[in-house]
Amino acid sequence: MLRPLALTLALSLSPAFAEDISLPYELQSIIDEAESYCDGEFSMADGSVQQTDLNGDGTLDWILDSGGFRCSTAATLYCGTQGCGIDTLIDGTLGALLLHDWGTVTEGGVTYLTAPNDAGETVRFLWTGREWALQ
Repeated sequence: MLRPLALTLALSLSPAFAEDISLPYELQSIIDEAESYCDGEFSMADGSVQQTDLNGDGTLDWILDSGGFRCSTAATLYCGTQGCGIDTLIDGTLGALLLHDWGTVTEGGVTYLTAPNDAGETVRFLWTGREWALQ
């Protein structure tokens, strides 16, 4: 039997964050859809949901990393050869990328999402207000 998603999130997020969790509808919908694909027990690893300022406006934005989604009956359900879905919610606008790994870096007041490319070099993505653009 599947655990209620709120309990799953509470167990998978850092304790301080889990105490006051209120995910935006857009991200909750993505999680609900991912859970619907799982015929077993769905869970999320620590760090699957994070908040950080991605556009430099001083407010926290959301990052949802499907690489942390787990299904007890399917080891590779949520990621493929092109990577895992990284969904961001910035000022009410969803953005999405497929990445094998990611991080953030802020330089000169500008925050970039970073990821390795196929050659192993680190590339940067900048939020344009509507989408992530390779820099």
